[in-house]
Amino acid sequence: MSNAPTDLTERERDVLRVIIQDYIASAEPVGSRSVARRHGVRLSPATIRNVMADLGELGYLSQPHTSAGRVPTDLGYRFYVDYLMDRRPLTRAEESMIERRFRPVQGEVEDLMREATKLLSGLSRSVGLVLAPRVDQLAVKRIEFVHLSTERVLVILITTSGQVNHKIVILDDAIPQEELNKIARVLNNLVEGMSLSRVRQLLVKKMAEEKAMYDELLRRALELGQKSFAGETEGDVYIGGTANIMHQPEFADVEKMRSIFGAFEEKSKLLKILDQCLDQDGLTIVIGSENVVQEVQRLSLVTAPYWCAEHLLGTLGVIGPTRMEYSKIIPLVDFTAKLVSQHLTEVAS
Repeated sequence: MSNAPTDLTERERDVLRVIIQDYIASAEPVGSRSVARRHGVRLSPATIRNVMADLGELGYLSQPHTSAGRVPTDLGYRFYVDYLMDRRPLTRAEESMIERRFRPVQGEVEDLMREATKLLSGLSRSVGLVLAPRVDQLAVKRIEFVHLSTERVLVILITTSGQVNHKIVILDDAIPQEELNKIARVLNNLVEGMSLSRVRQLLVKKMAEEKAMYDELLRRALELGQKSFAGETEGDVYIGGTANIMHQPEFADVEKMRSIFGAFEEKSKLLKILDQCLDQDGLTIVIGSENVVQEVQRLSLVTAPYWCAEHLLGTLGVIGPTRMEYSKIIPLVDFTAKLVSQHLTEVAS
């Protein structure tokens, strides 16, 4: 995190703001004459150079070459985002355009996740990321069983957020479709509205109790329920627009690109990146070296959580160069998360 805002004078803040805004726009080191000429800062180039030198000593700017101008450091971006940046909401026209993109999405939750990823990457010209709901966080709306063969049953799990999960379960003994229907009714009465993590705990507890107290149907329902609700707890990660990174001048180095793309291709690393944001409250901005994954420490991440009613389901956002246009991307991510939450809540109601 940045130092306290009182650490910089108004003059230092003005110069830092101008340099960061220029560098975001140009990707070129910013010199003192540029600051004085293009932004009307009422200071001489010599005075601006002194201020830039002070900002460098404080860790907010760096100088790539002896004769070059300055570029922001991660600490400089953090100070800019926390204290200097003008935070503006999207205009009504921008909101309407995004809403129109979501309006045709009437299918499963996966379609909504893909559309959100595509929208975020397209409008930000960076990489869009969506962490789909973790299985443990989903609440059960209904479970159905379909007899496939003597030993195989298709489990269809429908969640309150509208997500449909399919799984094939192997049985020890054959169960006819009529009995599967009865088992589904028993389980639905038992677990409807519960999160999957709570369902698992309940089934384990009931199976551990004195089995003699259960009739045969309930015993089979509990056994099939345990098999049906067992499995992975990780959510899927949707990613789009990775090619956008290639067009950024700071990533012309092939080795740096290979490292970044390698991280994007590993689900475990994407989950680690997004998990650090899911633990935060509200909109999260992770800048450069603040990232927990080393390969993406030249990038910044802006994320916001999305919900179904009061249940936190996942997070979505944009990852791009630390030079990203934060003032544009922050409201874009925030509004998109609210739209996704609204859509999921409407599906569940």
